[in-house]
Amino acid sequence: SAFISNFSFLSISTIPRSPPHLTQHQSCIIGLVTYKTLLRSRFASISPSSYTARGSFARIGIPAPPNFNYATSSQRKTIEQIGKWWGCHTCGSRMLFSNIANKGVPKFHGDHIPPVSVAKQMNERWVRRKLGWKVSQKFYPQCRNCSNKQGGLLSKAISAGHRNLHSVGGGEESYFHGRRMRIGHMAGGLVAVLSVGNVESRDDIGENGEVRIAEASRARVLYYQEGARDFATSIGQRVENFLRSFR
Repeated sequence: SAFISNFSFLSISTIPRSPPHLTQHQSCIIGLVTYKTLLRSRFASISPSSYTARGSFARIGIPAPPNFNYATSSQRKTIEQIGKWWGCHTCGSRMLFSNIANKGVPKFHGDHIPPVSVAKQMNERWVRRKLGWKVSQKFYPQCRNCSNKQGGLLSKAISAGHRNLHSVGGGEESYFHGRRMRIGHMAGGLVAVLSVGNVESRDDIGENGEVRIAEASRARVLYYQEGARDFATSIGQRVENFLRSFR
C-alpha cells in the first residue's frame, strides 16, 4: 500500500547488516564465562534461597570454628563489611535504609551455614560418626528478618522431630528473589551488546533518511560496546581488590 511504501525505509531488509560478531555457540560460551568468572556468580543462585543453606546472594564466607561458637569481634566486623558489599546471603538486602547501625547494633548476623542444629544432626549420622567426618561451617552475612525466619523454621521443625533439618528452609519456605537485581544479571546484556552486528552505511540505500538511520545505529552499537567493556573491566577490578583484602 501507499502508506507502507512511505515508511519502507524503516524496514530491516532495506538496511544491510554485517554478520553478527559472535555465533550462537560463541555467545553461549562467553555468557557462561562472563557469568562465572568476570561477575563471579553461581548457577545455584538462579534458584530461590533456602533458609538452611548457602543463599543465592552468598559471595564470600568466613570459616567458622568447629565448636559451633559465634563469630568473634573481628569476624563480625568483616561480616558487616561483606554485608555492605553484597547484602544478606539469603535475600540480598543491604539494609541501606535501616538505622539500627546508629544504635550500635550490627545490620548483619554471622549466619552459620549449615546452621548449628543442622550441622549437629548431620554429624550424628552413622557414616560421619564411623569415619570421623565433621561438617565444616562458614559465616555468611544475614539480615535480621531472614535470621528470625530461619530460627522460627528450625525451632518448629525440631519440636516436630524433623529428621532432615537441612531441607526445612527450602521448597515452599524458601525466599523467592526473582524481582531483585543481581550483578550476574548483567551477563546477558553484556553478551547481547557485544554480539550485535555492525550496521553498514551505504549511499545507495535510499533517499529517505536510511543512511542516517544506519549511521546512528552503528554509532549506538559501538558506544554501548565500549561502555560495556569498560564497565565490566571496572567491576572485575573492584571484585579482585575486595577479594584480595581477605587473602
